Amino acid sequence: MLFFIKKLITFLIIPPGIIIVLLFVSAFFIKKRWKIVNIALAGIIYLISIEPVKDMFIIPLEDAYNIPSIESIKTCDAYVVLGGGLNENAPDLVGEGQLTSESLPRVIDAYRLYRMERKPIILSGGRVYGKKPEAEVAKRFLISLGVSEKDIITEENSKDTYENAQLVKEILSKKGLKRIVLITSAFHMKRSEQLFKKHFSFVLPYPTGYRTSRSDYTIMSYMPHGENIAFVAYSVKEYLGILFYRLKS
Repeated sequence: MLFFIKKLITFLIIPPGIIIVLLFVSAFFIKKRWKIVNIALAGIIYLISIEPVKDMFIIPLEDAYNIPSIESIKTCDAYVVLGGGLNENAPDLVGEGQLTSESLPRVIDAYRLYRMERKPIILSGGRVYGKKPEAEVAKRFLISLGVSEKDIITEENSKDTYENAQLVKEILSKKGLKRIVLITSAFHMKRSEQLFKKHFSFVLPYPTGYRTSRSDYTIMSYMPHGENIAFVAYSVKEYLGILFYRLKS
């Protein structure tokens, strides 16, 4: 019980919990027409900050593809890893710059696949806001794990998934590589495959970095958490991107 009380207090005094509490409490001290607005806003923030609602948005994206079999992976020519963010000047064991929690599972799974079936690894990710291309940091990380530098190809100019697909195609066409294993976060895979299929005749989706635990919900699942809001936002962005490129094609 003490553990639950500590967790409850923590959820209520840090955002978004404290914002929900303040909106709800303030509703009792303001004019009637604003009471409804405050209570409604508190309700919306609460809903998008709990795990079950977050899962409603993200699971349909994550369930779009299964992890492929080793046999199907062996039929491909290369591993293509999409960038997912970079902490540019963060200290690292082998230099400056670390991959974010979104990028790291993608690169690690590329390394795992490389250990099972050695193929070229294409790292796609340029400079979005900083000075270092993400692909450069990812390459350094893979080399530190023992991947041969000659098996790593970097694409350092793309700024979004649309450019990832275009520029990777240009690189691989010159090398005669046509069948790719596409590695990205599970919730990002549907839009990514949609774009890469415009440039490649064969794309094998390899989803990773799942953000849903798939376990039974507990009372803690209904506590507000900022990370859940972030993933609702990421999911909405993916749905809008999928719709945009469908209408555009």
